[in-house]
Amino acid sequence: MGTVARARALTFAVAVLASTVARHAAAQDAPRVRPELRVDVLGPSPYVWQAGAGVTVALGYYARVTALGAYAPDADSRYLGDHWRGDVIVRMLLDPFRQQRWGLSIGGGLSVRRTTYLAAVLDLEAPSVGGIVPALEVGVSGGVRAGIVLRRAIRGRR
Repeated sequence: MGTVARARALTFAVAVLASTVARHAAAQDAPRVRPELRVDVLGPSPYVWQAGAGVTVALGYYARVTALGAYAPDADSRYLGDHWRGDVIVRMLLDPFRQQRWGLSIGGGLSVRRTTYLAAVLDLEAPSVGGIVPALEVGVSGGVRAGIVLRRAIRGRR
């Protein structure tokens, strides 16, 4: 399968997943779909930075699933179309009701580049600022990864 075909397949898969999750979330009472913006640095050397966007969906009180796409401005043959990456990550929250100022979650999933990798992440959410929750996420998936994430805040929840 060519690079363009892979990129189209990934885009289609993320769109189908996001659509399915959005329909499921719309049937629930609480706001369950939150947009997410992020900037990541991925290794191994040479390190690549990527800007990304996606959606995070609550699967009950303790679980969140995120589907996202990310773009690297500098071409690198390790990524789809030399620029693109897609992730589907499921995180388990240790403090879903914001009883503490800082919230920790652990998770894993898939990172799709030219090759698909298993991903393991540790996510630390800071207190919300102006309706936005900043977070620091570190992990591994075909190498080390670290990112700064911005999510919309939900009162009394993570």
